[in-house]
Amino acid sequence: MRTYKQPISKNTMQCEYCGLVKGHCICDYEIRLDSKVEFWLLTHENELSRTNNTGRLIENAIESTRVFCWKRNDPPRELLKLMEEYIVYLVFSADKEEDKKRVMDYKSSNKKTAFLILDGTWKEARKMIRKSDYLKTLPILSLNPSQKTDYDLRRNNDVHHICTAEVGIELLKLIGDINQAKALKDYFDYYLEKYHAGKYEHREVTK
Repeated sequence: MRTYKQPISKNTMQCEYCGLVKGHCICDYEIRLDSKVEFWLLTHENELSRTNNTGRLIENAIESTRVFCWKRNDPPRELLKLMEEYIVYLVFSADKEEDKKRVMDYKSSNKKTAFLILDGTWKEARKMIRKSDYLKTLPILSLNPSQKTDYDLRRNNDVHHICTAEVGIELLKLIGDINQAKALKDYFDYYLEKYHAGKYEHREVTK
C-alpha cells in the first residue's frame, strides 16, 4: 500500500488518500523517484479538492516534492524562505511578451535548485502570477512540448497545454532523468486508466 503524505478527502465515496472513487483508487501503485532538482508545487486552494488534480501524482512519486497552498492574501511563508536559499525556476508557458522577457534556459548547478510549478487551471495559474509579487522576479522556464496532451479530464482549448503531471514528466526529461520520466508517465497513464474506469462514479462525487 502506498504511504501518502496526508489524507486529501473526507468524502465517503472517495479514497481518502489518492482522491479517486473507492474501487478505482491508485494506492496499490508503488513508485519512489529521485531527482537532481527539487519539485515545488504552488497549488491553488481550489485544486486541493478536485479529483482530477494531477499535481498530487508528482507529490506521491518524487521524493523531493514540496507542496504549498496558494491563497490570494496569504503568501506561503515557508516558500518565501526557501526561495532565498535556492535557484528557483518558475515553470510556465511564456506566451505573452512580458513573460518572454523573463525566460531562461535551465542550467545545471551545484547549488540547490527547484522547479516551481503552478498547480491549477490555466486561468488560475495566470491569476497566481498576476496576484503574487513574489513570483514576478523569478526566471521563467517555458516548456513548449510538441506532443498533444493525454489529459482529457477537463476541457482544454489548447491541446498543447499539458497538465501538471505532464509538466513533471517534461522537466525530468529536461534534466536528463529519463528513467524517472518514463516511470512518472507510466504512473500518470495508470491514473488515467483508473479514473476512466470509474468515470460515472467520479461524476457523482464532483456534482
